[in-house]
Amino acid sequence: MEFFLSPWMLWGAALGAAPIFIHLLNKRKFRETEWAAMQFLIRAVKKQSRRIRLEQLILLSLRVLILCLLAVALAEPYFRSLGTPFLADAPTHHILVVDSTFSMGFQQANRTRFQQAKDVARTIVEQSGQGDAFNLLRVSDLSPQLIVSKPSFRKDDVIDEISMLELPHTRGDVTQVLEQIRPLLEQQRGIPRQKRIYLISDFQRSGWQPEANARLSQLRSALGDIASDAQLALIDLGTSGHENSAITSFRCFQSQATLGRPVQFEAILQNFGRIPQSGRPLEFLIDGKLQASRRVDLVPGTSTSEVFTHTFTRSGEHRVEVRLQSDALDVDNRRRLSLPVREQWKVLCVSGSRTGELMGNATDYLELALRPAADSSAAASPFAPRVISSGDLLRQNLNDYDCVFLCNVPLFTPAEVRMLSSFLKSGGGIVWCLGDRIDVDNYNELLYRDGTGILPAKIGRRQGDADERESAFFFEPGDYRHPIVADFQGNPQAGLSNTLTYEYFQLIPPPRSPHQVALRFDTGDPAIIDATVRGEDQLGGGRSILIATSLDDHWGNWALWPSYLPMVREIAQLAASGRAGQREFPVNQPLRRAFPVRTFDVDITVIKPGGGSTPVQIEQSQDYSEFQFDETSISGFYQVNYGAPFSKTEYFAVNVDPAESDLLPLSHDELASELLLGVDFDYQTDYESESTPQVSTSTEEGSLARGLLYLVLYLLFVEQLMAWQFRYGLWLLCPPVGLYAAAKYALNR
Repeated sequence: MEFFLSPWMLWGAALGAAPIFIHLLNKRKFRETEWAAMQFLIRAVKKQSRRIRLEQLILLSLRVLILCLLAVALAEPYFRSLGTPFLADAPTHHILVVDSTFSMGFQQANRTRFQQAKDVARTIVEQSGQGDAFNLLRVSDLSPQLIVSKPSFRKDDVIDEISMLELPHTRGDVTQVLEQIRPLLEQQRGIPRQKRIYLISDFQRSGWQPEANARLSQLRSALGDIASDAQLALIDLGTSGHENSAITSFRCFQSQATLGRPVQFEAILQNFGRIPQSGRPLEFLIDGKLQASRRVDLVPGTSTSEVFTHTFTRSGEHRVEVRLQSDALDVDNRRRLSLPVREQWKVLCVSGSRTGELMGNATDYLELALRPAADSSAAASPFAPRVISSGDLLRQNLNDYDCVFLCNVPLFTPAEVRMLSSFLKSGGGIVWCLGDRIDVDNYNELLYRDGTGILPAKIGRRQGDADERESAFFFEPGDYRHPIVADFQGNPQAGLSNTLTYEYFQLIPPPRSPHQVALRFDTGDPAIIDATVRGEDQLGGGRSILIATSLDDHWGNWALWPSYLPMVREIAQLAASGRAGQREFPVNQPLRRAFPVRTFDVDITVIKPGGGSTPVQIEQSQDYSEFQFDETSISGFYQVNYGAPFSKTEYFAVNVDPAESDLLPLSHDELASELLLGVDFDYQTDYESESTPQVSTSTEEGSLARGLLYLVLYLLFVEQLMAWQFRYGLWLLCPPVGLYAAAKYALNR
């Protein structure tokens, strides 16, 4: 199959008519005149005219052919043959795709696979031919994936871009990158040079073989699409070294950490390889200081849980980290938590009813549970409650509190709803405690809002009668999975299941609600519903907890029962858990933090794990302030310094995705049968030269331009010789014909 790299030069073939045109212009015109002596000349001319005309016709044709061949050569005819290379000097469009996911940080022979990939890419560029063009892409979650977007003919510039590639701690969507190759091929469709795509990767199974059938089908389609218009070369750097262990999870059992109280942490370790590992050192650190160390045995293909306990003696921000002894892929051997430790949690208790009797306030039992005594022992309580009446709510600065209990508050104004909504969306917690004074219509209209408001469920009819107390309802904790009731499992003395409730409101969650039912009544109706309320952009994470009955002794004996104090504290602690904001993020996800006030001109500086500070602007939302920091491509602790009026420092922990820790690659046979079925491709485990592939495609390409130019030079020499002495030129043009003509000429003489 033939093409032309410069088809516009074919217009030069029109110059082939120039010799004919010149011949016609110079053709002599004459008049016939009778002259006796001319009869002898005419006889001589007729004798030689046939030979002369033939010689002139051949010479004219040769001159036309020279000009036409020159035009064709300048148009750079381009030849593609099946199976056999013809002339392999045609310019090539190279598209280099370098895997930049963190598994490429695996070290072998003191070099990472990513460094090897960059060396391979540089070698391809350096060994390329004159006139070759290059595009460069990377497989990464970072933008841009397309590094050299327009085909570049400058090798040095492309090599510089390859050298500047860095390995972040991110994953990458292979399909998304491959789909960007199609437009690059389309750009060169008008110039049909060779096209060759290089995929330089460890071909990790988790990245190149998606579990979802739809994504796998999309990847196959993308590979087949680009392979239909270009040669596909796979450089596999992951054939050796699959052993790797990682810390896949690290969490704190408690939703909040309090000064002087034990806190438990759990680390999950997994051996992704096939070789058992014995006695691997595991370290537990607080603020960079070693707190505990132990040796663990890791069984191939299984997970191991390790629990650490620590009691904090200093309040404030703490960095908690667990480390596994380094191996060939070190980035996944560490996992981090950012944990703020408080001396006390500030709780605002809003009372909606007061009888004037002893313990007649709707919040009296609540206050007593949060702070058992008003003497010196109160300092030992992790909670600092403050009681106000419902009429004083708007005069409070909710930014001073971690959570708010609203006990039997009759109704809310739109201004109060906006205030509470802002508090929730910025991470604060609200506990709604119902009672006999609440206005159900007000709650449902302003707070529930058909499932779009800050109340987790619609409030239905009352069940039971606290005045008559003819029937009672019991709590049903279910499987004890929710944090509010988890500590009651195996502890029947706490009396949770024996608590009597004489009256409650039916709670009706919205359809397909993501909210959790922490506790039910034996009737099946929810007793406590736990919900996370986020902002319009999914910012925040404040808890909205709805309790179907009262927290005093009017609707049951719960306030007088042993289960009351621990459960109230668990509810308060859970409600306050979002106040510190989300502190753990995966790599490449923006750090975000919200505040329940509109604040202007706050200086915020972020210090990255590797050093260097970056200023960040705070942005104003409708009812609260927020900041966002996007440069989180490296795992570690990010320190955020806030200026006035906050004047504080917070830490954010950024961890890698453990899915990338499984280094098992796809073999050549799996690539051929599962991803590239029916597609011809080159496959190499180490790039040597484009001319020595291990598995080659069936199409070769070449150029005829150089051969045509050599032929034109030869014909120019023949034309000059033929114009001087025709038989010598004819002999060079076609030796057998030339020999015959020379022999006949000699015989005639």
